[in-house]
This record gives sequence, C-alpha cells and structure tokens, in this order.
Amino acid sequence: MIFIGILMILLGCAFGAMGYMIAFQNKYALINHFIEDRHSGKLDNAYARRTGLLEILWGFLSLLLGILVLCIRSVPFTWTVFCIVLLGTAATLVVHTLLSIRKAK
Repeated sequence: MIFIGILMILLGCAFGAMGYMIAFQNKYALINHFIEDRHSGKLDNAYARRTGLLEILWGFLSLLLGILVLCIRSVPFTWTVFCIVLLGTAATLVVHTLLSIRKAK
C-alpha cells in the first residue's frame, strides 16, 4: 500500500503543477485540443482557467490523501481513497467539459 500512497502523492504533484501552469501561467496548450476548440468558438479562456483550478483542487486533495494513506496503511481504505480520487478527478473534468461547450449558432 506504500506504492499506492506514493503514486497518489506523485499524481497530486503532477495535477497541481499542471493546474498551476494552466490557470496562472496561461499554458492553454496543455489542455487537449483547446486551441482548436477556442478558435472554433466551442470553448473560451474562462473554461481553461476553471479547468486549471479544478486540477489544482484535485491535485491538492490527492496529495493530502496520499499522505493520509501512508499514515493509516489500511488496505480497504487505501483502495477506496485511490478509486475516489481517480474517478472523482475524471468525472469532474468530463462534466465540466460537457457543461462548458457552447452550441454552434
């Protein structure tokens, strides 16, 4: 379970760093197909900023829960937390994308 805890910490750092670069350094190319979608009018810069902030949030949460997993060392707790973080991150970003796409006029 130490491996899962370390993996969650590394994922948290990666999500946090990517979110910071997207939200505060305007590196929108880190979002798949964002440049093309912005030019076609489907997405805007506010979407990219919100995506970056969501990644920072889930990265921070993953980092904290990874540290907690290393401290508690319970197998069911570790797998539950790991699945919640991965599925929660994916679901949040998918729902955010679906709600942010503007219809073509």
